Amino acid sequence: MEKITWRGTPGVGDFMWALNSAHNYSADRKLKVNLEFHWEHGEDYLHHPEDPETIIERLDYIHNFYHRKDDVVVSHVFNSTDRYTDWKFSDDVIYPEDSHKPRVITRQIPKARFWFESGSYSDEEGSDAPINDWTFRRDAYREIDTKKVVVWTPQFNAETPRSWKNFLTDSEWRDIIKLLRRAGMNIVELSYRTPVREAMYHISTCRLVFCYDGMWHYIARNFNRPMVVVSPEGITTYHNPQALKVSPFRDKPNNIFSLSKNISDFLGKPKRLTVEYERKVMRKLWAT
Repeated sequence: MEKITWRGTPGVGDFMWALNSAHNYSADRKLKVNLEFHWEHGEDYLHHPEDPETIIERLDYIHNFYHRKDDVVVSHVFNSTDRYTDWKFSDDVIYPEDSHKPRVITRQIPKARFWFESGSYSDEEGSDAPINDWTFRRDAYREIDTKKVVVWTPQFNAETPRSWKNFLTDSEWRDIIKLLRRAGMNIVELSYRTPVREAMYHISTCRLVFCYDGMWHYIARNFNRPMVVVSPEGITTYHNPQALKVSPFRDKPNNIFSLSKNISDFLGKPKRLTVEYERKVMRKLWAT
């Protein structure tokens, strides 16, 4: 059994990135992995007072749905004093009360994110990121509601997301949601306060996810659900390779405002991408 350690954060996407990377590594090397998360807090920590469960409870629940779940043994180090203490979550956030507009943090603190015992992947700048293709087990998939569209926006986050995740105003999000409703879609909005069981159920049964790059996005990836992600960044392709990435800027090609004028494309283009991703990646993973 090889050991991988990973810095834990309040984000579901961060621990699912770790799980996906560890499972892909395990399958590729044909060995079991001990994935050890390091947390700057205790086991019962709630990042927001309205959180319905801890990040540990969310991790345990989601991992139960993973394909070949037992190949990766998850362990935790709470109140860690290991290599990840050079960075704290509070060093790298924007709180809503600081500003009503997105802004860029200019002071970046170097932060260790992961460590592979084998040295196969390095966290050094310029190194290749771990391969993170993975999936939920086949019997976790549910029948799709062709009228359901799942949405999440930055509106109810505990902290304001980075500027590149937050270019659309709340009014712009609402206008696009209205267009989807007029087209006959039933909108289900999720937030970080949504219980993990509800998030899993709604994403697994929806026709489309419309969101910014974050929050529950790895659940949509592991279910290979069609996604429209509002992001101009290349990192979105790494975390959401099956998604249709659209620009938040009206003067750029492939922007969300142009796409939203054609509901047929809004629903059809991301679906075609997921079909292609399943053919190239998902079937191979299920065959392992």
